[in-house]
Amino acid sequence: MKRIIITGASGVGKTTLVEALTPLLSLPLIPELGRDICHQMGYQKIGDIPDQEEFKRAVLDAQISRENQLPEFISDRSAIDCWVLWQRWNLCSAMTYDSEAYYQKARAQAQRYTHVIYVRPTFPPVEDGFRWTEPIYQKQIDRLVRMTLYDFELWEKTLTIEEEDQEERLRAALKWLSIES
Repeated sequence: MKRIIITGASGVGKTTLVEALTPLLSLPLIPELGRDICHQMGYQKIGDIPDQEEFKRAVLDAQISRENQLPEFISDRSAIDCWVLWQRWNLCSAMTYDSEAYYQKARAQAQRYTHVIYVRPTFPPVEDGFRWTEPIYQKQIDRLVRMTLYDFELWEKTLTIEEEDQEERLRAALKWLSIES
């Protein structure tokens, strides 16, 4: 059974890697859900949503629901990413009961992943009108991803992708997945 997630900061090439891996692994794809939920709520950008905590809860709940419907999958984002963004945007209120509940929910779901592919930033993010593209923001998110993988005790299940070339990334992921299967 493979429950594979791709994680990393904005604009590092997660979606491109997921799209390349999905047909080769013959696994159901869970696409990034945040954009769809944002648009369903009637907003064009996440920053336009007035109740950010409600939005983040909706994304985590949708991610968990989608993952729990499938015995196997490859996912473009995960409960890990949900927790990372919660931390980044709730820095001043990080120690609330809501944050602890969110953390516990995300961590419990992350324990179900069999394979984690972490994509390091190797090039500046491309502006797509939706995500944050400042290099400092990308570094902050990357740091939070690494801290979360450590905190959730997932490093033994994690492949770190450092290659910039998409073909090299795909080869590294396929090699690791075949060794780990």
